[in-house]
Parts: sequence; structure tokens; C-alpha cells
Amino acid sequence: MYKHLIVLVLVALFFTACKWNTSEAYYQYGGVTIKRVDRSGETSFFYLGSSPEKSSGKIWARYSGINDGFSGYLRFYKSGKVDVLSSNGHFQSSMVDTNRFSFQEIDEQIKLGDSVCVIMLSTRYEAERNKANKSKIKVLYKNL
Repeated sequence: MYKHLIVLVLVALFFTACKWNTSEAYYQYGGVTIKRVDRSGETSFFYLGSSPEKSSGKIWARYSGINDGFSGYLRFYKSGKVDVLSSNGHFQSSMVDTNRFSFQEIDEQIKLGDSVCVIMLSTRYEAERNKANKSKIKVLYKNL
């Protein structure tokens, strides 16, 4: 009986710890929203457009270890399309409507501006860089 109780407590602690490691962010510009979900070892980006019920696919980065992560940019267009530009990290995509949402690996630094913002594993540093560069993209960070 005690073994079952111990296992139950350990499982509950595991799921509680996983919840602590989850956060979300919403990037909004020109009526388009990109949702970011951070979980242990993976950050996913979802194109929500102007409708939170409809997603146009998923682009994600996986990482592990202390010196791993990702960095890049989100570039919004007046047409409603959004590019995820990866300068560092291992990104993949699934079921992406490339007319609305696309992913590219890049070697150069992108000029930040009204419709371009930095994305980084550390949302704290990401927010500082975007504020310093006066990006017009509104970002709401939520810890779950």
C-alpha cells in the first residue's frame, strides 16, 4: 500500500514540476498573433493569425544542455505572413501553411524594426533586446 502511495506522490510531483517549466508568449502585430509555448527542451511557435481557434502549423526548436538553445527573429509582413528566421538552433516545422507562416535558416543579422523582433530561449534577454530596439511588436509573456 505504501509503495503505491509513494509512486502516486512521485507522479504528482513530476507533473507539477513539468507545469512549472511551461510558459507562453504572444507576439502581436498588424492583427496577426504568434503563440509561443516553452516546455522543457522545446519551444514551439504557432501562427494564430487573427483567430485563436485556427492554427497554420507549428515551428519548433529543440535543445538540451547548458550551452544549447536558439536565437533568431520573427518578421511580420503587412500581408499577414510571418517568417521565423533562425540564426542559431535546431528548428523543424509541421503542417505549416507557407503562405502564412514559414521558417528559414539565416547566416546574417537582421535589422530590427517595427515589424521584426528577436526571439531567444531566454525570454528575459529577448524582452530587453526588443525594448532597446523599439520593436512595435507587442509581446505578452505568461508563466503558467
